[in-house]
Amino acid sequence: MSTYKLVCPCCNSSMRIRTSEGQTPCFRSMYSECTNLLCGATFSGSLVWEYQLSPSGIERPLTVLPTAPTKVRLLARQNLKSKNDQPDLLDQLEMERA
Repeated sequence: MSTYKLVCPCCNSSMRIRTSEGQTPCFRSMYSECTNLLCGATFSGSLVWEYQLSPSGIERPLTVLPTAPTKVRLLARQNLKSKNDQPDLLDQLEMERA
């Protein structure tokens, strides 16, 4: 399992999340502190799930997010390539040689 390493913007030491509060299923408020005793900076921030990269495998998911724009573009490109029934010139040349 990988974990996200939080780094203090003041001293580059590691930070720890002291507490977090779930506001919605996709938004969480977090409060963190620097582990460097000389620094001791504290911060608040948030974690947000904005887009879905692949759909859930369960029948009725509790939350459905919009698909990421980059994923939509990638799928559109793949669909354009698969619908292209234009013969390839190199394939045609190989067929003529045979």
